[in-house]
Amino acid sequence: MTHVTAFRSVPTPIVGMVSVSNDRQFKVLEDSLDWLETTGTLVERFDPAAAPGEVARRPVVKQLLASSESALPLILVDDVVVLQGDYPSRARLARVVGSARHHGRRTDRPAA
Repeated sequence: MTHVTAFRSVPTPIVGMVSVSNDRQFKVLEDSLDWLETTGTLVERFDPAAAPGEVARRPVVKQLLASSESALPLILVDDVVVLQGDYPSRARLARVVGSARHHGRRTDRPAA
């Protein structure tokens, strides 16, 4: 079974006069991760600020986050970094997860 780990910063909702506004990119990522779970993929999600132990037990994640705050979101497939620093579309997320699943290699090159 493919195991996807997503490190992402959970944004604080913006409370306005009329309603609460959430970060749209974050919502799209969360929806895409939910969809991945429906395909039989095991998905774990961590906010590095709330789960420092999860960061500490993965040296590559610790190194990437220490070197750049723009590394989030950080997506790993079977503990291999496949995406970092941008919010992928569902199609792009499916491609990199599928590619890693079928080829067992790093797939962090830019998508077409």
